[in-house]
Amino acid sequence: MARSKVPSECCERHGGLTRFCPVCGRLLAGGEVLENPESGHRYERVATLAQGGMSTTYLVFNHQNDRLAVLKEIDADLSRKAKARELFLREAQVLAELDHGGIPRFYDYFSSDERHYLVMEMIHGLTLEQVQPRSAAQAAGWMIEACNVLVYLHGLQPPVIHRDIKPANLILRYNPREVVLIDYGAVKLAGGRQGTRIATPGYSPPEQGRGRPCLQSDIYGVGMTLVFLLTRQFPGRFYHPRERRLVGLEEAGIEAPLAAVIAKATAYLPQERHRDSQELAHALAPFALG
Repeated sequence: MARSKVPSECCERHGGLTRFCPVCGRLLAGGEVLENPESGHRYERVATLAQGGMSTTYLVFNHQNDRLAVLKEIDADLSRKAKARELFLREAQVLAELDHGGIPRFYDYFSSDERHYLVMEMIHGLTLEQVQPRSAAQAAGWMIEACNVLVYLHGLQPPVIHRDIKPANLILRYNPREVVLIDYGAVKLAGGRQGTRIATPGYSPPEQGRGRPCLQSDIYGVGMTLVFLLTRQFPGRFYHPRERRLVGLEEAGIEAPLAAVIAKATAYLPQERHRDSQELAHALAPFALG
């Protein structure tokens, strides 16, 4: 239940000194308030978190539970395109059905003045693009956690393909300390209509660039993310187009046994990769124990 909109005594004492009350956590100085016209739920903009080609993500104050949340707004021009609206609605519908500690919680989806909004849990932490592992063992451990999220997604009926596994979409949450997979804007249900080409250079497999993703496409993304964590280099630079495989991993400092696991996870053909994310997690387990 949301608290009263009337400021408490502690808020009045700290008004004008800070954006949030240090006692109760209430937002004291925010921005534009967005309201779900059907439920009346209110979200107050605090800051812009990211702006991409398809959407803008904001940090907002959720007045329903007096907590920070993330609000994603589809680009105004794209919102006029049926395919963009379809992808955005699919992201909301899929996220609303998910229930896993490694996935942000869904809060709300609504449209107002021909604009479309998705509200979800704010994950406090750093992306794996921002944080450097202390060792190969820690990096392997993080990828096992990512695999565990994929075990859940791929085990649903129908299975859910994330289609955008990369360091920027994996957050190391502060508390509890765990890896969380974010950004479900490219999500696809396995067995659905093929043809839409959504791919991130350096992290997406060949079949995804052809519009034919499968469960093993996410496994490829995990393998390429691990290459980045271990080398801090763009993983695409290791891909040899003529040989259709990664080369130079050992020269970049990755031990041969771990490089072999990565080579299988990033095989050109999906059927040559690990059978599923659980198999990849088992293959990485010995390297996470060191």
